Amino acid sequence: MVPSLQQIDHAQWVDELLAQEPHLLEKIQASQSIEPQAAQKLLVEVMRFLHLIGFYNRRLTPSLPVDLAWHEFILFTRMYASFCQEKFGRFIHHHPGGKESDNQRNFQKTLQLYILHWGQPDEAVWGHLATTIFEEAQCGSCLGQS
Repeated sequence: MVPSLQQIDHAQWVDELLAQEPHLLEKIQASQSIEPQAAQKLLVEVMRFLHLIGFYNRRLTPSLPVDLAWHEFILFTRMYASFCQEKFGRFIHHHPGGKESDNQRNFQKTLQLYILHWGQPDEAVWGHLATTIFEEAQCGSCLGQS
């Protein structure tokens, strides 16, 4: 059973992963030319994204920075597979590509679910659309739509 999204400290998940494999942080830093603190924060966003997929069991689309950090995590194949099994009871596959309209719809759904559980996403990580959807959600206009 995948734990409730609010019950989890995703930063703790990151700390546990980095205790196992500190090179993951270095790989994320190098892939995006960012500082260690920003890389660690980005990895927390990857944890939240994966948790949304695990909890809702649906295809979602990450932002580009989250996607690139997720790619780095996936490359640590044993750790990634073990993490997915432990946290979600299954392997979470990466499904790149698809129709642009489907990707946009899935990205909007990702942002809506993110806002529902954690509030306003960081625009630096999730892009300007995150702020727009968050502002629309304040009046309840978008979270009920699919």
